[in-house]
Amino acid sequence: MSEERVRLEITAQDEDYEGITGLLFLKLSSGWEEESLATGETLFRVHCENAAVVDDIEQSVRALFPQACLKRDKVVVEDWVTAWKDFFTPVPCGRRFVVLPPWLAGKGSYPERTEIVIEPKSAFGTGHHATTALCLAALSDLLDEGVLHEGQTFLDLGTGSGVLGMGLAKSGLVGVGYDIDPLAMDNATENRELNGIDEKAFGLGLGSIEKVEGQTFDLVVANILAQPLIDMARDIMACKKNVLVLSGILSVQASRVALAYGELGKPQEFVQGEWSCLVWK
Repeated sequence: MSEERVRLEITAQDEDYEGITGLLFLKLSSGWEEESLATGETLFRVHCENAAVVDDIEQSVRALFPQACLKRDKVVVEDWVTAWKDFFTPVPCGRRFVVLPPWLAGKGSYPERTEIVIEPKSAFGTGHHATTALCLAALSDLLDEGVLHEGQTFLDLGTGSGVLGMGLAKSGLVGVGYDIDPLAMDNATENRELNGIDEKAFGLGLGSIEKVEGQTFDLVVANILAQPLIDMARDIMACKKNVLVLSGILSVQASRVALAYGELGKPQEFVQGEWSCLVWK
């Protein structure tokens, strides 16, 4: 019998876009597809093996965004994987990196770039979303400038698929990634193996900022959400030696996040669409 996965489609009005995006960030460790419709609406398409997670999302959307239209069904996993292969194209980020799925890796198509191989399965962070792409591009620039370099240490908070930590490890830095989602840890571990990265170069652990209390890192990178970044500001700043990169921030929220880290001075802001990445160096 073929394995099935739950699919939830959410058709959202323009004014609900930001709210539903934030909700999905909070509820999902996996990514989702977005399609802009001719009506001006956005179609969010979620695939998940955990029906309880989909139940939670569906109930939250109905309660918070009553105008949204929802459609739920099931899709055979083989069909979902095939759809992913069509959807998951290479993502160049900055001058240095390109994010690839396993079936496109190692073909020499990007000889000037460092390949980061991601199995697009359980955890968010394929490079397609602006928050991940912005982070990788910022890290690429910092490496090009010599602000980041081989031998430095890093903390990747909210590591997800491990994509940021693996890019750093492949650039000669040594660090650790934490995430509160066990599924993310499983996917990050698998991706680390796919990339041939030793656990001493990029360690992984379940948890958040409390796991590194009393430790400091040359770089702290956190691709989470605006409110958790604000809530953890004191602890995150305590961990940073030299460089801080924050993402997962809607541009309209960027000033509030920057204010929470005000003692570090004014950050450099990078913008893609409606998303921002803040960098202190």
